[in-house]
Amino acid sequence: MGLFGNLFKSAFEILLDTASDEELSDEYEKRRLEWLKDGSGYKTKEMQEIDEEMVRRMNEKYKKKHPNAKARHREHGWHLPNDDD
Repeated sequence: MGLFGNLFKSAFEILLDTASDEELSDEYEKRRLEWLKDGSGYKTKEMQEIDEEMVRRMNEKYKKKHPNAKARHREHGWHLPNDDD
């Protein structure tokens, strides 16, 4: 990223890029507790983005640890037989 890469990013976007896994988890929990008080039915956009980033990081770590792993579930569904291999 260039010299001015973070200049146009929001504080939240910078948080997503730089926070540790534990810090992201804490931020998610803080927002989740606020969300529960609100009583709105859907996760906030920030909660969704933190969740997506946490999943992306977990997937990245898994791929590094298991580089030759096969996918567990194929597109046609986990409940169908594996006889098409």
